[in-house]
Amino acid sequence: MSYNDSSQIKNWMFDNEGLKKLREECNNQHKQVILEKTPSSEPNILSTDEELSLIHYYETKTLEIAMALNLPDKVSATAIIYIKRFYLKNSIMQYGPKLVMLSCLFIACKTEDNHLDIDYYSNITKASPSDITNLEIIILESLNFNLIVYHPFRPMYGYILDINDNSSIYNNTNGITPVKFDTLWETCKKSIQKSLFSDCCFEFHPQIIALACLNLNWDGFKMYIENKFIDKGQEFLNGMIEKINQVKQVLLNVPDKPDLEVVKKIDRKLIFLNNPEKEKRKSKKDPNKNPKKKTKPTSTTNDTTNNDNTTTTTTTTTTTTPPPTTAATTTTTISEQTTTTTSISTDQTMSSNLNTNTLETTTTTTTDTEMINLDSTN
Repeated sequence: MSYNDSSQIKNWMFDNEGLKKLREECNNQHKQVILEKTPSSEPNILSTDEELSLIHYYETKTLEIAMALNLPDKVSATAIIYIKRFYLKNSIMQYGPKLVMLSCLFIACKTEDNHLDIDYYSNITKASPSDITNLEIIILESLNFNLIVYHPFRPMYGYILDINDNSSIYNNTNGITPVKFDTLWETCKKSIQKSLFSDCCFEFHPQIIALACLNLNWDGFKMYIENKFIDKGQEFLNGMIEKINQVKQVLLNVPDKPDLEVVKKIDRKLIFLNNPEKEKRKSKKDPNKNPKKKTKPTSTTNDTTNNDNTTTTTTTTTTTTPPPTTAATTTTTISEQTTTTTSISTDQTMSSNLNTNTLETTTTTTTDTEMINLDSTN
């Protein structure tokens, strides 16, 4: 099946206004459901932009997990596209993003013929097998069972291979950096991965995205595209260059990393939205009230001097230690307050959810991942 006959171009291509409309309709629909059940939850309802910010964060986490598991680029890319498509029809306030992310990645492994054992995957990600698999049908239905995804990786590889085969033309041209296949491929691949965090996959042909990434990373692009497509006519070439420039502008505006401070605030709202009791407990606590410090009585020394035999008598007052239960209560209160008011841990913890170097390290850091994300799942 070619791209032009695929479900991707038939069912999942939109313009900017169409995407905005779909997301706003989805957000408003779930907003009404929440307000009908719990009107007091309105302050914690997420806006469309807040949902997008949180989705962006979990898209970056998808890539990190895939790298930690040594999964191919196509698997992580497919999983991210699944997440994007799923949240065109569903709200983060309805389905928590962490488990959706893990389920989409697991489905993508099967789609791209890179199967993972569910127990192994569950152990690495610290999510139960049932949590991962229970969402599969819901996700598949939201995707209309359109599982085949076309990415820019393949056309990009073809373009660089073509450039490498004709390197004598470009390497002997003044002002053009000599072509090194591996170097150019790696830099262009990073740009493609960055495009996954935008809406390019909904608006542009994978071929156009690939050419835009090539344009961003190689100074011989203008000469190459003229040689490659000049036989199709100047009008066709001008239209293609216009679309390439549109993609380039989008990619230049994609942040390298999510704003963690913004993500923390949004995640906290989502936690309180799904767990109103936590917000109630938080509101009952007085942030200006510090726990009383208990001071230990000091020892008293009573010196008595006898003139006749010059002896000294020392009397020590016994210090009473506070009951252990009091200290435990104080500790519990502080811990509970910290847990309630801090939905996501520090930036260092968030950025170290999954170590992308070894799976062993990933396993040891999943406690932090669970602390960050589980509260925001349903």
